Amino acid sequence: MNHKYGAKVTLCFILFLGFILPVSVGADPKVDFVFGNHIDTHQITKLKSKKGVPNNVKGDFLIIFTGDIDQASGLPIARHPRGAAQNEECGVDLDCEVGWDIKAVPGEATFLFHSGVNGDDHPVWLVNRVQIPQPGSFTHFHWITSASNDPRAGEVPAECEAQNASDLEPDAQDVTCPGWFMQITAVQSFAFQHGGEIVPVTRGKDNATHLNLLSNYAVVPGINPTR
Repeated sequence: MNHKYGAKVTLCFILFLGFILPVSVGADPKVDFVFGNHIDTHQITKLKSKKGVPNNVKGDFLIIFTGDIDQASGLPIARHPRGAAQNEECGVDLDCEVGWDIKAVPGEATFLFHSGVNGDDHPVWLVNRVQIPQPGSFTHFHWITSASNDPRAGEVPAECEAQNASDLEPDAQDVTCPGWFMQITAVQSFAFQHGGEIVPVTRGKDNATHLNLLSNYAVVPGINPTR
Protein backbone atom coordinates (compact mmCIF):
# COMPACT_ATOMS: atom_id res chain seq x y z
CA MET A 1 0.00 0.00 0.00
CA ASN A 2 1.42 3.38 -0.91
CA HIS A 3 1.58 6.17 1.63
CA LYS A 4 -0.18 9.35 0.52
CA TYR A 5 3.22 11.08 0.29
CA GLY A 6 4.84 8.38 -1.82
CA ALA A 7 6.46 6.43 1.02
CA LYS A 8 5.70 2.75 1.31
CA VAL A 9 3.59 2.16 4.35
CA THR A 10 2.86 -1.13 6.01
CA LEU A 11 -0.29 -1.13 8.06
CA CYS A 12 0.84 -3.63 10.63
CA PHE A 13 -1.83 -3.28 13.31
CA ILE A 14 0.34 -5.16 15.75
CA LEU A 15 -1.25 -5.80 19.11
CA PHE A 16 1.23 -4.56 21.71
CA LEU A 17 0.22 -4.69 25.36
CA GLY A 18 -3.34 -3.99 24.38
CA PHE A 19 -2.52 -1.05 22.11
CA ILE A 20 -2.64 -1.02 18.33
CA LEU A 21 0.47 0.31 16.62
CA PRO A 22 -0.29 1.32 13.01
CA VAL A 23 1.50 2.90 10.10
CA SER A 24 5.14 1.95 9.66
CA VAL A 25 7.04 4.21 7.27
CA GLY A 26 9.33 2.40 4.88
CA ALA A 27 12.31 3.51 2.82
CA ASP A 28 12.64 6.89 1.10
CA PRO A 29 9.70 8.87 2.46
CA LYS A 30 9.35 11.77 0.00
CA VAL A 31 9.16 15.12 1.76
CA ASP A 32 7.35 17.74 -0.28
CA PHE A 33 7.74 20.60 2.21
CA VAL A 34 10.77 21.44 4.33
CA PHE A 35 11.05 23.92 7.19
CA GLY A 36 14.80 24.17 6.66
CA ASN A 37 15.80 23.01 10.14
CA HIS A 38 15.87 19.99 12.45
CA ILE A 39 12.13 19.28 12.28
CA ASP A 40 12.69 17.90 8.78
CA THR A 41 14.26 14.79 10.33
CA HIS A 42 10.86 13.70 11.64
CA GLN A 43 8.17 15.18 9.41
CA ILE A 44 6.52 14.35 6.09
CA THR A 45 4.34 17.17 4.82
CA LYS A 46 2.91 18.78 1.72
CA LEU A 47 2.57 22.51 1.13
CA LYS A 48 -0.44 24.11 -0.52
CA SER A 49 -0.07 27.68 -1.78
CA LYS A 50 -2.38 30.05 -3.60
CA LYS A 51 -0.81 32.51 -6.04
CA GLY A 52 2.53 32.26 -4.25
CA VAL A 53 1.03 32.72 -0.78
CA PRO A 54 1.32 29.77 1.64
CA ASN A 55 -2.11 28.41 2.56
CA ASN A 56 -1.63 25.23 4.58
CA VAL A 57 0.67 22.33 5.31
CA LYS A 58 -0.60 18.81 5.95
CA GLY A 59 1.25 15.61 6.77
CA ASP A 60 2.70 13.56 9.60
CA PHE A 61 5.09 13.62 12.54
CA LEU A 62 7.27 10.49 12.75
CA ILE A 63 8.34 8.53 15.82
CA ILE A 64 10.52 5.57 16.76
CA PHE A 65 9.88 3.24 19.67
CA THR A 66 12.70 2.86 22.20
CA GLY A 67 11.70 -0.60 23.37
CA ASP A 68 11.03 0.67 26.89
CA ILE A 69 7.72 0.91 28.72
CA ASP A 70 6.56 3.95 30.67
CA GLN A 71 5.93 2.61 34.15
CA ALA A 72 3.39 5.32 34.97
CA SER A 73 1.07 4.74 32.01
CA GLY A 74 2.06 1.27 30.81
CA LEU A 75 2.51 2.65 27.29
CA PRO A 76 5.49 1.95 25.01
CA ILE A 77 7.92 4.89 24.96
CA ALA A 78 8.55 6.66 21.63
CA ARG A 79 10.47 9.72 20.51
CA HIS A 80 11.25 11.59 17.31
CA PRO A 81 14.07 10.21 15.11
CA ARG A 82 17.06 12.57 14.97
CA GLY A 83 18.06 12.17 11.33
CA ALA A 84 21.07 11.02 9.34
CA ALA A 85 23.58 12.99 11.41
CA GLN A 86 22.65 10.82 14.40
CA ASN A 87 22.33 7.61 12.34
CA GLU A 88 18.56 7.78 12.72
CA GLU A 89 17.35 8.43 9.18
CA CYS A 90 13.92 6.95 8.54
CA GLY A 91 13.94 4.15 5.97
CA VAL A 92 17.75 4.03 5.98
CA ASP A 93 18.97 3.48 9.53
CA LEU A 94 15.67 2.49 11.11
CA ASP A 95 11.96 2.06 10.57
CA CYS A 96 9.79 4.98 11.62
CA GLU A 97 6.08 5.15 12.32
CA VAL A 98 3.53 7.91 12.09
CA GLY A 99 2.76 9.26 15.55
CA TRP A 100 0.61 12.25 14.64
CA ASP A 101 -1.18 13.79 11.69
CA ILE A 102 -0.32 17.47 11.17
CA LYS A 103 -2.49 20.34 10.00
CA ALA A 104 -0.70 23.70 9.90
CA VAL A 105 -1.39 27.27 8.84
CA PRO A 106 1.15 30.07 8.28
CA GLY A 107 1.84 32.73 10.87
CA GLU A 108 4.55 34.34 12.92
CA ALA A 109 5.57 34.43 16.58
CA THR A 110 8.13 36.15 18.80
CA PHE A 111 10.86 33.94 20.25
CA LEU A 112 11.18 34.01 24.05
CA PHE A 113 13.46 31.21 25.23
CA HIS A 114 14.40 27.59 24.72
CA SER A 115 15.97 26.02 27.77
CA GLY A 116 13.65 25.82 30.77
CA VAL A 117 12.77 23.51 33.63
CA ASN A 118 12.49 20.64 31.15
CA GLY A 119 15.91 21.34 29.66
CA ASP A 120 16.23 20.71 25.91
CA ASP A 121 12.58 21.25 25.05
CA HIS A 122 10.54 22.99 22.36
CA PRO A 123 11.25 26.73 22.08
CA VAL A 124 8.62 28.99 23.66
CA TRP A 125 6.94 31.61 21.50
CA LEU A 126 4.97 34.74 22.41
CA VAL A 127 1.73 35.41 20.52
CA ASN A 128 -1.48 37.35 20.85
CA ARG A 129 -4.48 35.08 21.22
CA VAL A 130 -5.96 36.47 18.01
CA GLN A 131 -2.90 35.10 16.16
CA ILE A 132 -3.78 31.52 17.11
CA PRO A 133 -5.84 30.00 14.27
CA GLN A 134 -9.50 29.17 14.83
CA PRO A 135 -11.29 26.85 14.79
CA GLY A 136 -9.02 24.05 15.89
CA SER A 137 -6.35 23.08 18.43
CA PHE A 138 -3.27 24.87 17.15
CA THR A 139 -0.92 24.61 20.13
CA HIS A 140 2.49 24.33 18.48
CA PHE A 141 4.53 26.86 16.48
CA HIS A 142 7.60 25.98 14.44
CA TRP A 143 9.83 28.46 12.62
CA ILE A 144 11.27 28.31 9.11
CA THR A 145 14.68 29.26 7.73
CA SER A 146 15.80 30.49 4.32
CA ALA A 147 16.44 26.83 3.39
CA SER A 148 12.68 26.20 3.46
CA ASN A 149 10.62 26.02 0.28
CA ASP A 150 8.05 28.21 2.00
CA PRO A 151 7.33 31.27 -0.22
CA ARG A 152 8.32 33.46 2.75
CA ALA A 153 11.81 31.93 3.04
CA GLY A 154 13.50 34.96 1.50
CA GLU A 155 12.09 37.17 4.27
CA VAL A 156 13.40 35.19 7.24
CA PRO A 157 15.32 37.43 9.68
CA ALA A 158 18.95 36.48 10.18
CA GLU A 159 18.29 35.75 13.86
CA CYS A 160 15.79 33.04 12.89
CA GLU A 161 18.33 31.13 10.78
CA ALA A 162 18.61 28.35 13.36
CA GLN A 163 18.87 24.61 12.81
CA ASN A 164 17.93 23.72 16.37
CA ALA A 165 15.96 25.36 19.14
CA SER A 166 19.15 25.94 21.13
CA ASP A 167 20.57 27.90 18.17
CA LEU A 168 17.82 30.50 18.53
CA GLU A 169 19.38 31.68 21.78
CA PRO A 170 20.40 34.36 22.44
CA ASP A 171 20.20 36.23 19.12
CA ALA A 172 16.55 35.52 18.30
CA GLN A 173 15.16 36.62 21.65
CA ASP A 174 12.43 39.22 21.04
CA VAL A 175 12.64 38.59 17.26
CA THR A 176 9.50 37.70 15.30
CA CYS A 177 10.06 34.66 13.09
CA PRO A 178 7.81 33.33 10.29
CA GLY A 179 6.60 29.77 10.61
CA TRP A 180 3.58 27.55 11.05
CA PHE A 181 0.96 27.02 13.74
CA MET A 182 0.25 23.30 14.03
CA GLN A 183 -2.67 21.19 15.13
CA ILE A 184 -1.52 17.64 15.78
CA THR A 185 -3.67 14.55 16.09
CA ALA A 186 -2.26 11.32 17.49
CA VAL A 187 -2.97 8.25 15.36
CA GLN A 188 -1.90 5.76 18.00
CA SER A 189 -1.25 5.52 21.75
CA PHE A 190 2.26 5.78 23.20
CA ALA A 191 4.33 7.66 25.78
CA PHE A 192 6.22 10.53 24.13
CA GLN A 193 9.72 11.22 25.40
CA HIS A 194 10.94 14.78 24.86
CA GLY A 195 12.56 17.61 26.79
CA GLY A 196 13.14 15.61 29.95
CA GLU A 197 9.53 14.47 30.21
CA ILE A 198 7.54 11.40 29.21
CA VAL A 199 3.95 12.31 28.31
CA PRO A 200 1.22 9.69 27.70
CA VAL A 201 -0.48 10.17 24.33
CA THR A 202 -3.84 8.74 23.31
CA ARG A 203 -5.49 8.83 19.90
CA GLY A 204 -7.06 12.15 19.01
CA LYS A 205 -6.21 15.86 19.31
CA ASP A 206 -2.98 16.35 21.27
CA ASN A 207 -2.61 19.71 23.03
CA ALA A 208 0.08 18.62 25.49
CA THR A 209 3.21 17.12 23.92
CA HIS A 210 4.18 20.03 21.66
CA LEU A 211 2.56 22.97 23.46
CA ASN A 212 4.92 25.96 23.18
CA LEU A 213 2.76 29.11 22.94
CA LEU A 214 2.50 31.87 25.55
CA SER A 215 -0.16 34.56 25.38
CA ASN A 216 -0.90 35.68 28.96
CA TYR A 217 2.33 37.04 30.36
CA ALA A 218 3.93 39.47 32.75
CA VAL A 219 6.09 42.33 31.52
CA VAL A 220 9.65 41.04 31.28
CA PRO A 221 12.59 43.47 30.98
CA GLY A 222 14.13 43.16 27.52
CA ILE A 223 11.03 41.60 25.94
CA ASN A 224 8.66 43.81 23.97
CA PRO A 225 4.98 42.94 24.62
CA THR A 226 2.95 42.00 21.56
CA ARG A 227 -0.18 43.81 22.76
